[in-house]
Amino acid sequence: MRVTLSLGRIAGVQVGVNWSALAIVVVIVVGLATDLLPSEYPGRSTVAYVAAALVAAVLFLASLLAHELAHAIVARRNGVEVRSIVLWLLGGVAQLEGEPRTPGADFRIAVVGPLTSLGLGVVFGAVGAIAAALDADGLVVGGLGYLAGTNILLAVFNLIPAAPLDGGRVLRAALWRRSGNREAAAITAGRAGRFVGFVMVGLGLLQTLLTGTFSGVWLALIGWFLISAATAEEQQARMGARLSGVRVADVMTRDPVVADGTMTLRDFV
Repeated sequence: MRVTLSLGRIAGVQVGVNWSALAIVVVIVVGLATDLLPSEYPGRSTVAYVAAALVAAVLFLASLLAHELAHAIVARRNGVEVRSIVLWLLGGVAQLEGEPRTPGADFRIAVVGPLTSLGLGVVFGAVGAIAAALDADGLVVGGLGYLAGTNILLAVFNLIPAAPLDGGRVLRAALWRRSGNREAAAITAGRAGRFVGFVMVGLGLLQTLLTGTFSGVWLALIGWFLISAATAEEQQARMGARLSGVRVADVMTRDPVVADGTMTLRDFV
């Protein structure tokens, strides 16, 4: 994933943003400023709605970053180096250098992300409840409620047992622990990811057809991403399974053709 804007290092991990993450900001700002906030808290100015929506969008991106940082920190503690974290159109991705060596490490790295999102959802919800009890401005309460709901939804969605979601990693770790075969576990998780992806694409297209709007396009887009990523992970796992028992000696040339260093290319050819 190409980095458009570097945010420097956080907890020793290089963090960047891809330009496509701008779409997340646009979707949140438009949805909050033109629909959710005006309907729930009428009577404010357009500037107030847009400002509240922008703050919510920035805090949501920060929540995504916290989710990925949790993955990165736990990965490093379990012996897996992290190249970078990139925020993009469909959320964030922690780019790991290598794979966990044990099912336990795989599970810990995977589950910490959704737990972080769930924790953030609870915190935002609690702060929102306190703000409401103190009679704070409705836009503040509404923004906090939105952040609580989206973080909890993010946690639940990521726990779906389908690669490349965190739930798919949890499924892989569980199957790996039970069977002792990491590649077979990864293949099963990849198949689950493709199945869930096709279901999401179908539901998104159906929603678009039934409503006559493009409301289901986002769901279909996420489904398409799941299909592509799950297929790639399954292919990688199959390749790993085929090569797992192959020795270097089996593919190397034992008696390579050599040439004298003083020989010309014409004579060599």
